[in-house]
Amino acid sequence: MDLNSLAALHALLSTRSVSLSAERLCLGQPAVSHILKRLREQCGDPLLCRDGRRMALTPYAEALLPRLEAWLAQAQDLLAPQPFDPLRLEGAYRLAMPDLLEAALLPSLIEALQAQAPRLCLQVLAMPASEVPAALDERRIDGAVGHFPQLPERLSRRALFQSRFVCVHHADRLTLPARLDAAQLAEPPHLYTSYIGNDASMVDDYLRARGCERRVIASTASLLAIPLLLERLPAVAVLPELITPVLRRGDGGLRWGRLDDAELAITVEHAWHPRRDADPARIFMDALLWRQGEAWRA
Repeated sequence: MDLNSLAALHALLSTRSVSLSAERLCLGQPAVSHILKRLREQCGDPLLCRDGRRMALTPYAEALLPRLEAWLAQAQDLLAPQPFDPLRLEGAYRLAMPDLLEAALLPSLIEALQAQAPRLCLQVLAMPASEVPAALDERRIDGAVGHFPQLPERLSRRALFQSRFVCVHHADRLTLPARLDAAQLAEPPHLYTSYIGNDASMVDDYLRARGCERRVIASTASLLAIPLLLERLPAVAVLPELITPVLRRGDGGLRWGRLDDAELAITVEHAWHPRRDADPARIFMDALLWRQGEAWRA
């Protein structure tokens, strides 16, 4: 007996009428009569018997009805959406995020998690942007935050904010104007760090499009090394503006020059697999990330 038959059996026993059961089930009366015939054969009992102008339940059906109602109620509870309470969230949420975004966003994000979901552990993993789709497919991560210009369309995403770029240098090593054009930006030596989790550089593309080329004297995978290197070298590092509050706290000798071209910017997104579109934990995390980006959207 399949689940549809049990629903039809409940309609027949509770209404004691083929016609009313047909209305409830959105079926024709002949179809419901056929179902009743099959149910009688499967149960080995008439279930409904003629009693004057009405139908009456057999003793077997009377005993069956309350148990059937209880079973259907349990099935409804099983399928009904459960109220979401972040305080009950447990386990770990695995979020891929590059080093630069981790430094800029993680402190306030963990602070919000501790206040709203203290039993949930946030596990941040560093990985190239090119590896994110496979990691989401294989369930190695629950989501990713970063700049994903080549993310497959099959994956879900939400743009959190945009960040322009600044040119960072140390006041004791270089003197640069407060605003720089492409030629001024390309002139000093550069330090390079991957702010989007791969080897692509929007800055190089930007300079080439304007007939300029920079000279990179060192490349580092760690954002933490940039202030220490700038302190010793007459060089610059071009970084998204969102990291400046972190660097300002670390070294008072650093200076920032804004780039003239507003088109040179990255979009920071939250990406996840569509199988988690309706997952309350994913929706909760997305809302937290959205709130972290309010200042940059403004």
